[in-house]
Amino acid sequence: MLQLKLREDKQALKSKQSIQAKIELKRELVGHYDEWINATLTAGKGDQDNLLTTLMLWHIDIGNFGRALDIADYAMKHDLKMPDAHQRTLATVVAEEIAETAKKLKTSDEITDEQIAQVLRASTITADADMPDQVRAKLSRQVGELTEADQPEFALEQFQTALKFDENSGVKGSIKRLEKQIKDVEPTQPDSSETPQES
Repeated sequence: MLQLKLREDKQALKSKQSIQAKIELKRELVGHYDEWINATLTAGKGDQDNLLTTLMLWHIDIGNFGRALDIADYAMKHDLKMPDAHQRTLATVVAEEIAETAKKLKTSDEITDEQIAQVLRASTITADADMPDQVRAKLSRQVGELTEADQPEFALEQFQTALKFDENSGVKGSIKRLEKQIKDVEPTQPDSSETPQES
């Protein structure tokens, strides 16, 4: 029944030309599969499941990163593959699609603290997976951009990782800026005294 519904839902999505319209429709559709996802993640045997991996991608598309990564955790544990239409590995899809969606949300100032936390989670759970260097760099850059305001030193490490994996990742300016920012702050840090210094 769910496979039939998925085919119907995919047809409905194909009828939409607007990417934004597709996202809004996915937002309406994913709730129909919630009980089945919960049951699979709780008691699933790890069999190859194109329905599950497709729904993982839909949850990424609508910005529901937490749900998507719950599925990704299960899928990576059981070495599930993406459906045949996808040439990328599951870990590559998770890293690249979350990076792309996070970039769009950040650009439109719609990203939440919870989503930022989940982007970091995506980086962690895919850290040991084999994927193209450019994809690794793309996710590292997004982590850096999302954390540079509050965690500049951590963000700098992420930008340096992005540069290591892809010379053309577009982070050289960010690295220079953060290196200067961190260096400028260092002299104001107390050495041995715990008395805060005036800025």
